[in-house]
Amino acid sequence: MGRTCLAVLAAALAIQPVSAAEPVTLEPSSKWQVDFDKDKCRLIRLFGPETARNILILEQYFPAKHFGLVAAGPAFDGTKPSIKGNMVRFLPDRPPNTQEPLIGPLEGYGRALYYRAVALEGVQDKPLTSANESEDLKAPMMLDPALGADVRFVDITHADAQVRLMTGSLDRPIAVMNECLLDLIGSWGLDPEQHRTATRLAQPRDWQTTADRLSGRIPWERLQTQSGMNFLRVRLIIGTKGEVESCKLLEVTDPRLEAETCKGARRLQIDPALDAAGEPMRSYLPIDFFITTGAPRTI
Repeated sequence: MGRTCLAVLAAALAIQPVSAAEPVTLEPSSKWQVDFDKDKCRLIRLFGPETARNILILEQYFPAKHFGLVAAGPAFDGTKPSIKGNMVRFLPDRPPNTQEPLIGPLEGYGRALYYRAVALEGVQDKPLTSANESEDLKAPMMLDPALGADVRFVDITHADAQVRLMTGSLDRPIAVMNECLLDLIGSWGLDPEQHRTATRLAQPRDWQTTADRLSGRIPWERLQTQSGMNFLRVRLIIGTKGEVESCKLLEVTDPRLEAETCKGARRLQIDPALDAAGEPMRSYLPIDFFITTGAPRTI
């Protein structure tokens, strides 16, 4: 699949002075761009003046109601991560997303905040359980443009500071993102139309066993030494009987690492996805791992 950029929604350049008690408010300085990558879909926009440019990236590796968020630039340079002091909010009348971001560099923008999974309606950090993971995999699993239409800005709170990015309505960008993701599914050899109306996505019978079998084969020390990575994305294609048809590591170029990690995938017990009629269908199962203090965990 080729790479395309689609610009939507014009934007004006401005930065508004605020009092110490108010958020730092940044107006957009570019149009939205949608990046159709071979493994993911991204919404990208710049904020602030040319001398102090900030970037906001919303990205998805598969259709879901949550997405990754990356924020970087001078407004986020002094971030001190804290689970109590880090929040992302899209809608004033909905709960915020509360989770600790990963911190790392972003070329051209310095220090960046990487939020693994946020949602327009808010997502709380929660431990891995079969119940909440199964809830996350209920279909339909697409971002809601109607909900995005109510968005006017995104508030990103870090430590005791708050940055407000004036995104404007997200209905049109989200609609384009959803089309990108259905196109992405098609590139995996799956039926996008089946996934529009699926009643359940593929899911492990036991999330903890699945995580243990895969993460136990990941050479984390070598991975971090070679690339500095502290997270790993795995994409499984699941057949109609729950069998693993293929296993792919995303954004990893070492075939030995992929072969080593995917050895445990063949023995996984997985319930297949169900189509609109409740019949088994071929689908995908994404599993992300990241390192915190202690053992790897899934996201």
